[in-house]
Formats: sequence, C-alpha cells, structure tokens
Amino acid sequence: MSTARSTSIVFGSALALLAGCGDDDTTPGLCDPGIVEVVSFTPGTGAGYGADRLPEIIQGPPDGGKTSEGSLSVLSLGIGGELIVRLGCAITDGDGVDFVVAENPFLVGAGGNAFVEPAEISVSTDGVDFTAFPCTAPDSSVAADDGVDGCAGLAPVAANADNGLAGVFPDGGGDGFDLGTIGVDDVTFVRIRDQSASGASPNAGFDLDAITIRSF
Repeated sequence: MSTARSTSIVFGSALALLAGCGDDDTTPGLCDPGIVEVVSFTPGTGAGYGADRLPEIIQGPPDGGKTSEGSLSVLSLGIGGELIVRLGCAITDGDGVDFVVAENPFLVGAGGNAFVEPAEISVSTDGVDFTAFPCTAPDSSVAADDGVDGCAGLAPVAANADNGLAGVFPDGGGDGFDLGTIGVDDVTFVRIRDQSASGASPNAGFDLDAITIRSF
C-alpha cells in the first residue's frame, strides 16, 4: 500500500554521515542511497566493459547529462547477463516512483528516439526471492521511451555528481520504478536481467550506470 512520506536522501550528505554508521543502516540520512554491494554478476555474451572496476563503477550518483552519447561509467552486462546488487538504504513504497535505474541511452535522430539496451528489473527483501516488474522490450535497438514498457534502459539520464539531480525524478532522467505497482512494500536488493537482442563485445547488453533511491 502506498503511503505519503517526506524523505531527503542525497549522496553528498549521506556519504558524509557514513563515517559514523554501517553501510546497512537504513535510517534516512544515515545510509548510502545507492549501490553498496555486488551480490552476484553473471556476464552474458559480449560482456566485459567496466567489470575490472567493480563495484566502484556502479556506485554513487549517475554520470549522465550528455544527450548525444552515453555515460562511460558503466558495467556492461552482456546479452542475457544478470546482476544482483544491494542498496545501502532500504527502498520503501511511497507516492509514485520509489527508485531510479540509470543506464546510458542516448538520443539518435528526431522524434525522441534513443539507442536502447533494455533490462528487466526485479526487487527483493532478502536477496533470494525476487518480484519482477513486467518488462516488454522494444522490437528495435532504436526506440522512444513510451513510459509504459516497464523496462530499464530506455530513458536518457540527466543526473550527475555535479548537478544534484541524482534520485530526482523525472528531472534527473533514468527509468523510475514504483513498488506499489507490483505490491511490494520495501526492498534492499535489485536484480537486473538484460533483454537486449544484439551488441558487440565488450559493450554488449544493458549498461548499468547507477541505481538511486528517489529524493522527496
């Protein structure tokens, strides 16, 4: 059930406060609102980019803001690849979007189309049993984010470490997910499964930049 909340969890203040608490403290303002642990990574075909820089490359805020090219601060999952991560703060169901997944799609041509590499997003409380958001991947690698497909990897990302838009939706870009739509109240783990059709090594498949809890 969706309930109203007023929470402000931003990377600058949260990281400064981490010195005095463990990274699994879920008190708002006392926890890291992004990825703190890679639980497992099963590379798909053509994976490899960014794997030598795990977990740092997918931690912290996104590195967006370039509409004509995607972020290079990413992990490429490969075709059919899977990644499970743990967040420092628990995601709880509030009003509307609860967390944002940032990939690196970039605009091509006119009409709002982007080069996309979609993925299915699932969430879990214990890291074992996951509930998936329904995801219908586009038929083409060039598609517009129609807002109803349920996948990650379709919306360009504006947020970065300098503009304060990490976790701000929709202004910060990325694909937003509302736990209420799948009947889940709170989670700590996120699973990403690539749904791309093709791609070249070592950049094939979904390219994860960051996951952020929405700031209110």
